Amino acid sequence: MDNPSNNSSSEKTQTEKSSQPKLKKVLTFTDIFLVSLTGMIGSAWLFSALGALNYMGPAAILSWIVAAILFVFMIVTFAELGGLFPYSGGIARYNHYTHGPISNFFLSWAYLISSITTSPVEAVAIVEYSSAWLKWAWNPEKNVLTPEGMGLAALLIIFFFIIQYIGVSTYQWFNRIITALKFVIPVLTIILIFTMYFDGRNFMGLPGGFFPFGAASILTGSIISGVVFAYEGFEEGLMYAGEAKNPQRDVPLGIITALFVVAAIYILLQVAYIGGINWSAARVSPGDWTGLYNAWGSSPFYYELVSTGVPLLVGFAVIIAIDAILSPAGTFAAYVGSTARQIFAMAKIGYLPEIFGSIHKKYRTPWVALIFSTIIAIIFLMPFPTWYSIMSVSVSAAVYSYMTGGITAHALKKLVPDLKRPYKTPFWQLFYPAAFVVASLFVYWSGWSVVNVIIEVLLIGLPLLFLGPYGKKLSVSRSFIYAISLFVWIGTGSAIGLYYYVLDGMGIQGFIIYWSLVSLIQIITLSLIWLKTKSPDIKASSWLIIYNIVIGIVSYIGSLGALSSPLLPVPYDIIVMIIVSLLVYYIGLKVAYKTEDLEKIEKTGIVPEE
Repeated sequence: MDNPSNNSSSEKTQTEKSSQPKLKKVLTFTDIFLVSLTGMIGSAWLFSALGALNYMGPAAILSWIVAAILFVFMIVTFAELGGLFPYSGGIARYNHYTHGPISNFFLSWAYLISSITTSPVEAVAIVEYSSAWLKWAWNPEKNVLTPEGMGLAALLIIFFFIIQYIGVSTYQWFNRIITALKFVIPVLTIILIFTMYFDGRNFMGLPGGFFPFGAASILTGSIISGVVFAYEGFEEGLMYAGEAKNPQRDVPLGIITALFVVAAIYILLQVAYIGGINWSAARVSPGDWTGLYNAWGSSPFYYELVSTGVPLLVGFAVIIAIDAILSPAGTFAAYVGSTARQIFAMAKIGYLPEIFGSIHKKYRTPWVALIFSTIIAIIFLMPFPTWYSIMSVSVSAAVYSYMTGGITAHALKKLVPDLKRPYKTPFWQLFYPAAFVVASLFVYWSGWSVVNVIIEVLLIGLPLLFLGPYGKKLSVSRSFIYAISLFVWIGTGSAIGLYYYVLDGMGIQGFIIYWSLVSLIQIITLSLIWLKTKSPDIKASSWLIIYNIVIGIVSYIGSLGALSSPLLPVPYDIIVMIIVSLLVYYIGLKVAYKTEDLEKIEKTGIVPEE
């Protein structure tokens, strides 16, 4: 016989759940397309065309094409995942279903770092361009924001926080207007340069030819020049999936369409920029791409248009200066919201305290997460007061998180093959592993100095998972959790201090000591938890620990490492990274398992949005 009190309690729980405010589902295909488009067309189009020339010369055109092709492999897998799991902050959840919380925390934490650093980089871009008339905002001698400039950037972050806070409907119309302007101005720039000032000799007839920095530069220069950063932002459509009217159809279609449109714009912008260079007006020797970068780097398109002397182009340069505020502003607004939704998603799957999953009763937005992300974004202005310094950290953290796409989609295919997929990846046997390898290569091309920072940041963040709700589920004492957390923090901090103050000057011997310490911290931490809990999450995260260790080794001894004579020069380093990535990928598939949440998905078809 049923217990009436139990039934009453169950009904009360269901009533409370149904009364919880939900995210408002108002976004259409157009909105998903536009939010992905605006995520990719931000400050990057204003900087990266010249930044790419500094590392690749005219061959930068090929870098844009190759990067777009490589991004296709990643995006189609994310499109499938976005259709399966149409959640706000979805990219923070995908790997959770196949490899558990520890593996997914590494990936989602990396993406959170990328999102957080993108907001201030756009704020810096706006203030830097505005310094043409706001002289007090920028220090031209040090090329950093002044304290007043940082204050202005902070106010911009707060302004977009307010827009996101009062509701996605308000942001919906703001984004449509800004994205339309962001699309029109680059296209007009292309048309005007092509028709009014274009010198074909800049492509082949200069010292150094088409490949002044070598053919390999189109790959190795893709990260540091901003090319990959320019294509980032496609995932913005995934982050807003929980607020889409028809997410299974509109999310995959929206982000794939946005990629093709943006790729065409960036490739044509690069061609137009090369053809529009007036070397004599720049007072730089023809073919001196680094000299050109030093001369025009603060405002590439503005200086190029003015240098032509064509009245219409000179006048349009003013429009470019205005767009230098609008383009970053649109991307800025998108990332303020998506960062909050990332935190919201991490709270929903138990990685962060429940309060971060709170939804405002009136505005129906993740308000606590918005406040937290805004505070962190402002804090990031202080150590990273330049566009390129934040960009390098942001892009590397993002591509690390992109590794979740191929391996998670493939694991789902293996574990739940009959699950209904609104969008299916074509030629998945090729696309899944290729997506993982592409993301891994992008991480490698960040270079040792950045790869090292990313691994350090991941280790520093790991204790937050154990100190949150997940730690309670491990069924171990709080003293054990505190001890493990302190071990990671003290160990990592000591290893970092030892490396930068002592070991860095010892060459490869110093690296071996340092990286052995970093590797042991990860291995010992998870081994101790395994001995205490026998949790399947430990085994399922082993693939990523292996990757963290190996990427550091190959990165240090490879062509972009710290050795003056790399042990793995181009192209051997790339070949080794492809082989290593595939090995790690198949290890990851081997340790994937049907998590409790995945079992729910298999039974119900999809886990309902909480």
